[in-house]
Amino acid sequence: MAALPIATTSFTPPSSSLSTSKSSSSLPAAASAAASDTTAEVQVVPPLKARPPRKVALLIEPTPFTHISGYANRFNELLRYLSKAGDHVDILTVDSKTPKEELPTKAFGYDIEHTQGFVFPLYNHISLTVDLPEMKGAKMMERRRPDLIHVTSPGFMLFAGLFYAKIMRIPLCKS
Repeated sequence: MAALPIATTSFTPPSSSLSTSKSSSSLPAAASAAASDTTAEVQVVPPLKARPPRKVALLIEPTPFTHISGYANRFNELLRYLSKAGDHVDILTVDSKTPKEELPTKAFGYDIEHTQGFVFPLYNHISLTVDLPEMKGAKMMERRRPDLIHVTSPGFMLFAGLFYAKIMRIPLCKS
């Protein structure tokens, strides 16, 4: 898959951004000359709908959907962005501490699937998984063959993602 091109443009800061309560004539000559010639390359992000929608399989461990944290905020912003771009996202996560009837089933219009997991003994606030015995990840990949698998995991779901990417020949991104 080709990388998205990023357009660049020159940016010249307005002279008022360098001014203080003193006049610009009171600046040293070298600083004044540098201020008048300052340009920088600024990357311009292409519009979200510049490319056709992508199909993304998002494998998240532990779940960000049942608690409030910076981790949860990160995924809410990611899903909000992907939703605005029109991308199709399938989400697989694990939360073995929350009762099944209380687990969320949707986020930003995307379905959330939960797989079996276990509580990590050294840090009992998180659930981890290898997506066995259910292999919900494999079923998810077969149902809508994604353009990309994005695994975000400090634990064992990475191994399931690596396996699915290798067997199904799907590009993998890990964060």
